Amino acid sequence: MAIANESRQEEHNMQEHHGAGRYVVIWIALLVLTLVTVFTGRMHLPDFGLVLALIIASVKGTLVALYFMHLSEHQGANRLVFGVSILFVVLLIGFSLMDLGTRFRLANPPGSQYSDLQAVDIGANPTEGRTGGHQQLQKQNHETHE
Repeated sequence: MAIANESRQEEHNMQEHHGAGRYVVIWIALLVLTLVTVFTGRMHLPDFGLVLALIIASVKGTLVALYFMHLSEHQGANRLVFGVSILFVVLLIGFSLMDLGTRFRLANPPGSQYSDLQAVDIGANPTEGRTGGHQQLQKQNHETHE
């Protein structure tokens, strides 16, 4: 009987309509967090960029789940499932970041065939490359015909 009463109480709570103001505030918060994600992505933070993006995405997902999916209004098992899910996501992200922290940047060992390669400046000589090669051939052909 208690379960039936709890179910009816939840249905009654779900039928209560909240004002649009709450949803507008959450929507604005999501927009602000999206802008923060875009701006920090353009800053190219080498060490903290991934961590910051994951934190912002987690906050945005939590806001959507709590307010647009109405998990903040539920009691009992729903909150437990949501909490355990968040715990496992945090563990997954944490272990992934710890794994990334133990890796090293790939480098060519000294003495290998690639260790003395230099970066090529693509725009250095306009007569070479994809668009300028035909000009060099025309110049050579013109010199041989003279």
